[in-house]
Amino acid sequence: MQGLARAVFRFDVENHEYIDLATGAVLPHITGMLERTGWIDDTWYTEESCERGQMVHRLTAEYDLGALDVASCVSRYKGWLLGHVKAVSILRPEMLSVEEPIVHPVEKFGGRPDRICVVAGLRGVWEIKSGAPARSHQIQTALQAVLAAAAGDVELPPALLTRLCCYVKDSGKFKVEEHTDKRDFDEARRIIRECCRR
Repeated sequence: MQGLARAVFRFDVENHEYIDLATGAVLPHITGMLERTGWIDDTWYTEESCERGQMVHRLTAEYDLGALDVASCVSRYKGWLLGHVKAVSILRPEMLSVEEPIVHPVEKFGGRPDRICVVAGLRGVWEIKSGAPARSHQIQTALQAVLAAAAGDVELPPALLTRLCCYVKDSGKFKVEEHTDKRDFDEARRIIRECCRR
């Protein structure tokens, strides 16, 4: 089966916007879709948790891209980075992409899966979290899998992709949770229907 034609879009990093180049429309994105449908409530977000999330994502991305020497890294977020380093050294994922923006060519929504990877021979998505597990994370990885499945050279059913969420802690420890509930995709499809215009 051939993959879908690629969507033609521009990603505005500063405003976190996915812009359809054919129409000029700003497309919905995964975080906004989860907020709109009540899966994310930022009422309880603190400035510290937002900064931590951004910095942990930056450090882990730099590490996975080979642009960061862990031994010489000086950061108050190094513990979380070390958790990621340990997880990667044990599970040995092959990182195919690191926070690359994708737009679904049919459903017309965007997102940046933390990683698209191959783990134990299986293609999938790898999400990195520096906070506590939440049910919304399973829906998030389902939406990421919908994007990742359409973005490959050969289109795969999203439910066949492995969905991993790596929870890192400032102690340098980690826990990897595999999201296996196929009902997550029922909710992902409902969210897509509610939020996306074809």
